Amino acid sequence: MSQQAGREPIYDAHAHVFTNDAARYPMDTRNAREGEDNLRRRIAAEPITAERLWQWWEASGVVAGAAVQYNTIYKTDNRYLLDATYAHPDKLSAVVILDAQDPETPAQLTRMVIERGIVGLRLFGYPDATGAYPWLDSEAALRTWAVADRFGLTMVVMYAPGVASPAPLARVGSLARRFPRLRIALDHFGWPGGGDPQQLGLVPVLEAMRKHRNVYYKLTTINFRMFDQAGVDHAAFVRRAVDVMGADHVMWGSDVGNTQESYESMAAQARASAALLDETERRLFLCDTARSLFQRGDR
Repeated sequence: MSQQAGREPIYDAHAHVFTNDAARYPMDTRNAREGEDNLRRRIAAEPITAERLWQWWEASGVVAGAAVQYNTIYKTDNRYLLDATYAHPDKLSAVVILDAQDPETPAQLTRMVIERGIVGLRLFGYPDATGAYPWLDSEAALRTWAVADRFGLTMVVMYAPGVASPAPLARVGSLARRFPRLRIALDHFGWPGGGDPQQLGLVPVLEAMRKHRNVYYKLTTINFRMFDQAGVDHAAFVRRAVDVMGADHVMWGSDVGNTQESYESMAAQARASAALLDETERRLFLCDTARSLFQRGDR
């Protein structure tokens, strides 16, 4: 890896890859927030293939990373992700998206582990009309969690809407107790924001999650943009997050492929956000925590 002297290595915990080869890898762009037409134009003009991403990583001192299935384009069709990560196992690890309630998912997940070497499963959803989260912890979903537990996968959870919410966090806490050996990563840190300004967005419902030591927190460029709007200093938040959760439980991910900023800028923001950490903490936050959860062979 080409790396400037004195620049800490980064492990990117949250990268999205996609191709404009729609004939080989069909797309499902329904409900895209940027609009289907805009999204398809972006896909055609600026595909973020694994090869292109690796060029950016080399230029920015990123040693490897987790490729997270891009729901916006592919939903639960993981074929491009699996092909890209299988072709570059030393650089990219696969975090797939599946419907945890589908009765076929436990067997499908088992095959993906054995045949494709995936390292994680991402679950995403909203509460239903009753306020429940069946995609997360229904009886059917728990059978999928059991498979992940058996194979030592990392479970990645993103709940919506993007506000720290007691109901889904309580369910994540229950799952952490039910599967104490299974590591759970909260996408976008579980949506910090608001509350007492002295808390810097790390509201009590999030801070209380620290008692679950198999829950980890992924801070992304999406969070940084939210902090900018709220006037929260990136480095001050990271310092507080590390003080509360521990540097071995906090990691950085770019959200490249979804967040439309230059990779060089995102990597620079990550390093700048670690300015108040000591050398050991910086290494954990920027690289080693994420690598311990997602890198093949390091888990």
